[in-house]
Amino acid sequence: MLDKTILALNEIGLNVAKYWENPDPTDYISFVPTSAHSGEGMCDLMMYLCRMGQEQHREALEEKDVFECTVLEVKVIEGLGTTVDVVLVNGLLKVDDTIVITGLNGPIVTKIRALLTPYPMKEMRVKGEYVHHQKIKGAMGIKIAAPGMEHAMAGGNLFRCANQDDVDKAI
Repeated sequence: MLDKTILALNEIGLNVAKYWENPDPTDYISFVPTSAHSGEGMCDLMMYLCRMGQEQHREALEEKDVFECTVLEVKVIEGLGTTVDVVLVNGLLKVDDTIVITGLNGPIVTKIRALLTPYPMKEMRVKGEYVHHQKIKGAMGIKIAAPGMEHAMAGGNLFRCANQDDVDKAI
């Protein structure tokens, strides 16, 4: 069955090889067989993805100096008010930083009141207590509490501004 699948993919013009027999990963697409019923092969797939990240796509995974942050969700939390859940990909965020995010009525310029993360081994979606941070660096999911977020929009970028010129550029 596996060989038939590889043959069918090769017939439509895709150079496919089993990942353990792949002579050149730059010329052939590695095929990692998995089963949706038994879950067999998932460990192989995870191992192969990690290896690809470490060997072939190392530059894309390295931390960069460019600030990158994306707003995922806007929601009201009792005791905190309206908060935004963001993914900080690169850079540093601190309490009292000035940020600019997309709003329904135009850009929102505000200061960070709190940076929150769930306790270890907990998810952000689960209601409960949060760990308060003064600053957070690197790739991480964060909940940000700040005034004026009632009309914030999910899906846009979050910009950190050091001065008024940065605010004017972000707007």
